[in-house]
Amino acid sequence: MTDLIYAHCALRASSRPVVTDRWPRMPGGSVPRALAIGHDLWVLVSTVPARDFEQDSLTSRLTDVEWLAQCGAAHHDVIARAGRSHAVAPFRLLTLFRSETRAVEEATGIRSRIERALDRVHNRREWVVRVAAVASEWTPPARRASSGTAYLMARALPRARPKGPTPGARRVTRELVTELKRYADRVAARQPIDAAHVLYDGALLVSRSRERQLSEAVRRWASKLTPVGCRLSLTGPWPPYSFVSLDGRRASSSHGRA
Repeated sequence: MTDLIYAHCALRASSRPVVTDRWPRMPGGSVPRALAIGHDLWVLVSTVPARDFEQDSLTSRLTDVEWLAQCGAAHHDVIARAGRSHAVAPFRLLTLFRSETRAVEEATGIRSRIERALDRVHNRREWVVRVAAVASEWTPPARRASSGTAYLMARALPRARPKGPTPGARRVTRELVTELKRYADRVAARQPIDAAHVLYDGALLVSRSRERQLSEAVRRWASKLTPVGCRLSLTGPWPPYSFVSLDGRRASSSHGRA
């Protein structure tokens, strides 16, 4: 059975990006490598076994939580590694092609879209800001973990029961979001899993030169949100997942200056 080509991301570099054996790999996959798709443009791909990634096999594999988590982690880690030194435009998880030739043809066909995406995220990274109601202590019933992933998922279960925010929390949150937009080129709303207890969950596309200002602003606002029963968190930096879509769909609803 012929192997398949897995696409991680597109990137811009004046010469072929350097990839070593230490880079992350997809399950059963090869070390990533760069394929040229035009002047200073590359697609980072891996070879993966068709027995696992072919459509029929993939359908059943999608019910394997551990395997899917490994794919997601490797996909992210490759993009994050490339993003350390290049502007990157991520492909969606499990973007596959029959051959290198087909991958290059498809990427070349959307080259203008890739160039616009890379221009948009050049020297910028994604940060996630979240405002949630403070929780009261609560410990879930103990359960036996049947696998490594099950153990980690059990550890990740909420150990606190969220309270409702105090009156005024939403007003303070709106004021926070208004200020944070000053530090971001684009802001995209996210859909939190526990939406009932989250007042705001948004991704910000921020220039590296303004990241310190963003961090300082978050620290200031954290002390304002505590008295109204909320906790503020800032996570990142992440590759610009919320601001790039290479499959013709909008990455998310966003507000931007660019």
